[in-house]
Amino acid sequence: MTAQKGRMKETIIDHITKDHEKVSEEIRELAKRVRGRRDTTLEPVFVPMRKELLGHMAAEEELLYPPLEKTMKKQVRDAIREHGAIRRYLDDLSSGGERSEAEWTRLLLLMKQEIEHHVEEEEGEILPAFRALHDEQTLLRLGDEFERLEEEHE
Repeated sequence: MTAQKGRMKETIIDHITKDHEKVSEEIRELAKRVRGRRDTTLEPVFVPMRKELLGHMAAEEELLYPPLEKTMKKQVRDAIREHGAIRRYLDDLSSGGERSEAEWTRLLLLMKQEIEHHVEEEEGEILPAFRALHDEQTLLRLGDEFERLEEEHE
C-alpha cells in the first residue's frame, strides 16, 4: 500500500472487506440499542449506516460485478438480487417510527442475515475472482474509484 493524502491507499478488495466489517459492527450496535418505538438512540447509527450501505452497493454494482458477469453469471445475479433485498430492508427500517420494537428488531435481524450471507459469498467467491483479473496497481486505482463512487451514491 502507498501513502495517499496522509493515509494508506487501499485496494478495492481491502475497501470492500473493511466496509463489510464496519456494517457488521453497526448492526450489532443497533441491535443492542433498540428500546422501543421511536427510539432516538438508533438514528445516529442507522442513518449513516444506511447511506454508506447504499453507496457501497451502488459502487459494487458499477465496478465489481460487471467484469465478472460472463464468468460468474449466477453469483453476480444473486449478489444483485441480495442488494435489492437489503435495499428493501433499509426502506422498511427507515420507517421505524411506524413499527413496534419487535417488528423493527425482526427486520434488522433479517437484514443482518441477508448481509452475512451476501458477505460470505462475496468474500468467498466474487472477490477472489475479481482479484485474479487485476494487478495490484489496478486494484489500488479501483480502490480510489470505489471510494469516490460510494460517496457519490450516498
